[in-house]
Amino acid sequence: MGDTNVICETIHVDVPDHSDELKKAEELITKLKTRLKMMGIQRSVSDETHTKMFDEVVFVLMYVGDLSESIFDLGDTIEEQYLKAYVHTPELAKTLWLKHYDKLHHPYNILKNRCYKLLEELDALYHKKFGKHPPNWKI
Repeated sequence: MGDTNVICETIHVDVPDHSDELKKAEELITKLKTRLKMMGIQRSVSDETHTKMFDEVVFVLMYVGDLSESIFDLGDTIEEQYLKAYVHTPELAKTLWLKHYDKLHHPYNILKNRCYKLLEELDALYHKKFGKHPPNWKI
């Protein structure tokens, strides 16, 4: 397994540095999480507060999603590089490509998953208080 990590790093890809943007998104998520916790303690969720919070979380989710598009755009390039580098071992090329690709997506996926969790918790708060789904919830 250790060799895989070394090999994985031999393929060079120019990846945009979104560390500042991801940090900003993480800070926004933390603030939203704190507000959501307070809504739960105070039982202050309403149609209006649910919709407002929902929109804010989706905004952050879209922001992070837009940032991650640059990684999606690199997918074919990375795959080609691995296939060329490991032409005699295509299974290894695919394994290494997927590991590298996953590693690049990891910081974005963490934040997107936190947003999805916030949305689930927000809906659960609403459902707990009113015994029904929020007004923007569609079946």
